[in-house]
Amino acid sequence: MFSNGTRRLTMSAIAAIFGLMAVDACAQSAKRVINAMALTTYPPFEFKDEKAGKVAGFNIDVLEAMAKKMGAEVSWTETSYALMISFAPLNTKRADILLGTMGDTPERRANANFLDYVYSNQIFYTLSTKAGRFANLEALCGKRVAATRSSLIEIQGIEKWSEENCVKAGKPAVEVAASENTAQSRLLVQQDRADAAITGEGVIAYQNKLEGNQYAVISKPVVKLMTGFAFAKDNLPFGEELKKALAGIIADGTYSQLLHKWGLTDQASIGQPMINGQP
Repeated sequence: MFSNGTRRLTMSAIAAIFGLMAVDACAQSAKRVINAMALTTYPPFEFKDEKAGKVAGFNIDVLEAMAKKMGAEVSWTETSYALMISFAPLNTKRADILLGTMGDTPERRANANFLDYVYSNQIFYTLSTKAGRFANLEALCGKRVAATRSSLIEIQGIEKWSEENCVKAGKPAVEVAASENTAQSRLLVQQDRADAAITGEGVIAYQNKLEGNQYAVISKPVVKLMTGFAFAKDNLPFGEELKKALAGIIADGTYSQLLHKWGLTDQASIGQPMINGQP
């Protein structure tokens, strides 16, 4: 027979064991959370689905698929372009990753690391009703072309094209009509306050589906922009996890399916994941 003290000790031990088992079960059932900040103004890459009340787009689907490979879930927060390119949310640990179809450039690598995941090919476009004015692309010389004021890629893309095709040929330079975002660039073209605009070809393909082919692409890609998800400079192990997960969804065909789902061409495919431009 056990004494009362022995029985109490035995019951305490059993309770402790069950308590540890419960904690372990909770730990196993609790998924890792990736805190992500995303823009909501650049469809089809990332935008706010008003009907569903959540963020949507190619970038969103790609990270969700990667997180699944990592056994994690994503917690989404909307952000502004200005806050995103400051990289402050990474430095303060408010976010693990930033999504905004950001160009992976040497200047930005000074403040963040980039998992390169897709190419955003920048093209000139105008309204379909204006396309006849640009049968010869040099007709852009001296015209107003809209671009997002905070996008160096768009601004420099226009300036470089203008220098090579207009200024060197003795023609007037293209004039940049600065906008706050891609939606406002389209509005400037619609209101005839700009003759044309520059943006990613995937953006215009998506908008044409929504707006009945209102826009016409009038150039081949003038910039092939390698874009990346930004993560903290001091967190390369996390970047390697992301890279492995991206390789996984490329290998199993998910990545290609998502490209086609959002109207992106195979030319947009990254081929193989890279960190800061390196395989």
